[in-house]
Amino acid sequence: MKFRKINEKTINCIITQDDMKKHGINLDDLFDRKKNAVEFIKAIIAKAARSVNFNIKNEYTSMRLSVLPDHSVSLTISQDPFENEKIRKEADIESPTVSSRGTYLFRFSSLREMAPCCRVLSAESGIESSVYFDANTGTYYLILKKGPDADERYDSCMLSANEFGRMVNCSDRTLSYLTEHSECIVKRGALHTIAELFS
Repeated sequence: MKFRKINEKTINCIITQDDMKKHGINLDDLFDRKKNAVEFIKAIIAKAARSVNFNIKNEYTSMRLSVLPDHSVSLTISQDPFENEKIRKEADIESPTVSSRGTYLFRFSSLREMAPCCRVLSAESGIESSVYFDANTGTYYLILKKGPDADERYDSCMLSANEFGRMVNCSDRTLSYLTEHSECIVKRGALHTIAELFS
């Protein structure tokens, strides 16, 4: 387990597969926010804060988890009182809209919850997809964009996606904020990646 202080408001911890195994934790437990995984993360945050002399203020602390190529986990802890509140306000609009680029946005509580949607849509052609994660709320955002090979079934596919996750506001402003201020889990081909992960 390695800790480093990025700046006065942010620290990073690399959690190896061995670290997780020693505590009986796997990647699914982390992303599904299971109780033992949450306790594990809390202990790591406390240890990280002591290691790099970082003063944690709970009400202002956000976390971001991302999986590295070797299946280690990068945990970034940041004291930003505005970031997550902004994205929630942007995305939580009662009447969802579609961006000018024909892009739809859906939110899920876990990757496992997202998987059935991905399995259904991965059979369709011409859908570009990516996944972003708001670590503070544990919310996953699936971005679906109409690709150049999409056919007339595209809009009906988006309606079927609404049966699995909640469609939220997808203005260009929301997309811009989401991609800049949340953690990218899968940048391209998310439908196939998530479908295979939970097959």
